[in-house]
Amino acid sequence: MNYRFLFAWVLMACIYTGVKANPPQEDGQSQVAPPSLKIGYVDVGYIFGQLPEAIKNGEELQTFQEQLKNQIQLKANELERKFSDYQKQVDTFTEAQQKQKQAELNALHQSFRTLEQQMPAEIEKKYQAVIGPIHQKIKQVIDKIAKEQGYAFVLAKDTPAGPIVFFAQPAFDLSELVLEQLKAMAPKEMEPPVVGPKAQTPAQSSTRSAKTVKKK
Repeated sequence: MNYRFLFAWVLMACIYTGVKANPPQEDGQSQVAPPSLKIGYVDVGYIFGQLPEAIKNGEELQTFQEQLKNQIQLKANELERKFSDYQKQVDTFTEAQQKQKQAELNALHQSFRTLEQQMPAEIEKKYQAVIGPIHQKIKQVIDKIAKEQGYAFVLAKDTPAGPIVFFAQPAFDLSELVLEQLKAMAPKEMEPPVVGPKAQTPAQSSTRSAKTVKKK
């Protein structure tokens, strides 16, 4: 059997079939354009600077950091003071007293080092407790907006590693929309209970005024 002839025949059949399956489009025939991507961006830093919950929790985190720093500074001051006292009085101590004082200084120094080393982890833990939930809420709102309005991508304007969006038209900024929905999600503050006699309603006030007029 002539295999070369058979192969050539199969190749020609495939080419003919492919040409018929994908016929060339005539000049002037309209082509369907691919759908355009809808892209937006969010300025998370701006949202944190405007959202009351984020401002309050940010202040709480800052206060916590200051408290840790104060604890470490107090421990450092105590260690410095006791070491200075030891140096001044070391000649008056017996050998047993020197060992005892040195053990106390070593324990105090170890306590100081432990506080210093634990500080970053404690701050991170506090950050996740008070700031982490806000990040989650922001993401939930962004996901909701993206699904409802058909966004293919929503980018962060700035990140710890640097900006993601170097330039974009303001029309693509979703920050205000996200902020508005976050504020709507915030629980309303409870009004303080009324102490003493209840305030008169407008209807009660008008009724009493009418009675007073009649008496006159």
